Amino acid sequence: MHDTLSRLSRIPIYRRVFALALFLGLIVGFRHLALVGVTLVVLVRGLGYLGGVLGKTLGRSERAGVLLCLLLMIGTLGLLGWGMFHIGTRYYVELMALRSGRPLTDLMTELQAEAVNRLPGWIHFEDLKEKIPELVTPAMTYLRATGRMLLHVLLGVILAIIFLLDRKPVDDMLGEIDRESVLGALHRYFSFLGEAIVITITLQVVVAVVNTVFTLPILMALGLPHILGFSLLLFLSSLVPVVGNLVSGAVLIVAAYVYKGPVAVAVFVGSTFVLHKVEAYVLNPRLAARHVNLPSFVLIVSLVLFEHAFGLVGLFLSFPALYIALNVSADLREAAPSDPVLAESEATYLHPQPPTEASPSGSASSLSTRAKPTPASRTATPAPAKRTPQKKRR
Repeated sequence: MHDTLSRLSRIPIYRRVFALALFLGLIVGFRHLALVGVTLVVLVRGLGYLGGVLGKTLGRSERAGVLLCLLLMIGTLGLLGWGMFHIGTRYYVELMALRSGRPLTDLMTELQAEAVNRLPGWIHFEDLKEKIPELVTPAMTYLRATGRMLLHVLLGVILAIIFLLDRKPVDDMLGEIDRESVLGALHRYFSFLGEAIVITITLQVVVAVVNTVFTLPILMALGLPHILGFSLLLFLSSLVPVVGNLVSGAVLIVAAYVYKGPVAVAVFVGSTFVLHKVEAYVLNPRLAARHVNLPSFVLIVSLVLFEHAFGLVGLFLSFPALYIALNVSADLREAAPSDPVLAESEATYLHPQPPTEASPSGSASSLSTRAKPTPASRTATPAPAKRTPQKKRR
C-alpha cells in the first residue's frame, strides 16, 4: 500500500487531484469564514492597486502608498462620523422643540399614534401588537447574524492591512513553493478562487451602476422626493448581492406608498422586477462571458440551476464556481499529457491487445535460440596469438 501511494505521488495528475480534494475540503470546512476571505481578497487587491499607483506617483514604495490610502480612508470615515453626529444633533434639537416642555413619554405616544394613522387600512395594528412577541425571536436572530457579519468584516480588514504592510516575506515564502508539488497546486487553486472573487465583485459594481442609472428615471417619473438620497441608497445596497436589492426594494416600496399611494407601488414593483430579471439573466451572463470561454446560454442555465439549488445566493455563487471549475480542469489537462505512465495505462485500457497463445515447440525453440550464442559473441573473443620460437644467440 505504501509503495502504491509513493508511486502515485510521483505522478503529476494524481498530485493535482489530491490537491483539488484538499482544496474542496478546506472550502467546505471553513465556509463560515467566507466573508473574512472575501473582505481580505477585495481589500488586498483594491488597496494594493491604489497603494502601488500612489507610491509610483509620489516616487515612494507600495507600502508608503498603502499607508497613505489607509490615512485617507480613516479621514473619510471620520468625516462621515462627524456628519452623522451633526445630523443627529439637529434632529435631537427638533425633537426637543416638538417636546415643548411636555414629558418625553407623551411625545413618543403622540409620534406613535401619528405613525399608526399613516399605516394603510388593510394593516390592523391591534393584530400586530399580539404578534410582536412572535417577531422578537427572528429579529434577535437577525441582529446576532448582523453582528457576526460585521465582526468577520472587521477581521478581514485587519488581516488585509497586516498582509499589505508585511507583504514581501509572504510573497517570498509562496514563491519558494514547487509548482508541481501538492502545495503548489493548492496555491494555484486558491489563486483561482481569489480571481473569481475579484471578478465577481467587479461585475457587481457594474450591475449596481446599471441598476441605479435605470431606476433613477422611474423614481423621477413617480415624483418621489429625496432622489439623490434614494439613488445613493440604491447604489450602495446593490453592491451587496441578493440582500441589498431586497433592502433597497423594501425601502423604496414603503416610500412610494407613503408619498404616492398604491399605484406608485405597483408601477415601481413591476418595473424593478423586470429590471432585476434582465440584469440577472441577460446583463450578468454577457459580462461573465468575457472572463469565461462559455456561451451565454450555458451561463444562464448555470444561473437557473444554482438559484434552484442554493436559493437567491446561488445567483452570486454561479460565476465563481464556473470560473474555478474551468481553470482547475485546464490545470488537470495540463498535467495529463506529460505523464507517460498514465498515457500508457490509458492506451492499454482503450486499446487492449488480445493475448497470443504460444505453442510448446515455439517456447522450446525460443529457449534454444536464447541458449545459442550469437555469432557476434563468437567473434567477440579474440583468438590467442601464436608464439614464434626465438633463435638462440650464439
